[in-house]
Amino acid sequence: MAASMDKALVVVGIVVSLNLVSFIGTYFSSFNEKLKYRLLIVQLYLMVQSVLFFIARYVWIRVCPTLFRSTSSLERVLMMIVAAILVLGQFSWFSGVILAGEEPHLFTLITYTCLGITLLMASTIFLVDLLWWILSCLRVPIASHLHRSSKTRFKILLILAISASLTLYGLQNASRSPTINRLSIPIKNLPMEFKGFTILQLSDLHVGITVGKTKLEEIVKTCNELKPDVIVVTGDLVDATVYQIRQAVKPLLRLKAKYGLYYVTGNHEYYTGDVDAWIKELEFLGVHVLHNSHITIQHPKNPTAMLCIAGVDDYDGGIFRYGEHGVQLDKALAGLKPHTATILLAHQPKVAKKALQAYPNIGLVLCGHTHSGQIIPIHLYHYILQPYFSGLHRHERGSYVYVNTGTFFWGMPMRVFSSSEIAYISLIPT
Repeated sequence: MAASMDKALVVVGIVVSLNLVSFIGTYFSSFNEKLKYRLLIVQLYLMVQSVLFFIARYVWIRVCPTLFRSTSSLERVLMMIVAAILVLGQFSWFSGVILAGEEPHLFTLITYTCLGITLLMASTIFLVDLLWWILSCLRVPIASHLHRSSKTRFKILLILAISASLTLYGLQNASRSPTINRLSIPIKNLPMEFKGFTILQLSDLHVGITVGKTKLEEIVKTCNELKPDVIVVTGDLVDATVYQIRQAVKPLLRLKAKYGLYYVTGNHEYYTGDVDAWIKELEFLGVHVLHNSHITIQHPKNPTAMLCIAGVDDYDGGIFRYGEHGVQLDKALAGLKPHTATILLAHQPKVAKKALQAYPNIGLVLCGHTHSGQIIPIHLYHYILQPYFSGLHRHERGSYVYVNTGTFFWGMPMRVFSSSEIAYISLIPT
């Protein structure tokens, strides 16, 4: 078993390393921008698919041989179920790309659910093994009355029971309507005329794979009932091309706010390979795209009282060398009068930290991206890479960062130890 695991690790390690080298080579190549962008996306998909294969292989080696050797018919059936889940999970990314449409395809829902179960099983195996090792080091007896082979079977069945419980909890949790999270946030330089001004933040809707038109219609209805002054979408609105899901996003036409609807790109818009087409489509639907730009709202009763809403492209737009895309704070805030109350939209929280260091006059940065982890073990990934994980954070210079946990979810229709939200923010002067 260990030898097989080592071989699988070596093979996957080689594949990922080769992809990483080719990714770096492509990044610094002299290819034209469009070709380079498409090559980088393909290489990213290959790297992720290799990692997913390794995770599935890890679960297979740790779980299935023990169940296969069992004389119990039930345990052999469990082995076949686990095997089917691991295989189907490998088709998730491809089914999402090919079958995206107005509503989620049944096969896509199944494969992404299987991917989620695979991740939960891998995480549970690691945590149970770690706990088992700690208890052994402390000489705590664990099922001491059982034979060694029976202990192994007991551990496997425990892992499957925990994984099944987390799966059911995650599916049920993700199926709930997003919580409306009401906040009051003090904003630097905010004129008194804007006291109580409301901003409704949506983020990470991920329409196109396992979220479709029906879910978006429900959100539009909820938002319109709240009657905010402004609605903002902080990235990852879509997960497919305009051609595939044009009908799915049509409900945005009915999304209304007194001072408009504003949007910035997220990393997943760049993964679609169709960002420019999406910008045109969203503008057609009445969404103002803040492409490293800003707008200024003047109070109707006092034109000298102003509030600026600025937005920057997602960080990955620069990584993938997608035309003029990428975080350009100087461009987004160019021409802005000093001491104007400013709210910045930026998909990834790490951009918020850099923005507040460079522009301390920004009063609030609204972000998304992390989904508050969404599912184990993604929590750890975002904890490491992002300076802010979820919720409201006060910056050292009196500014604030709010990280939305996501209005829906990406791919896997699950949320484990995280929840969906719509942020309804009231602004107050400092």
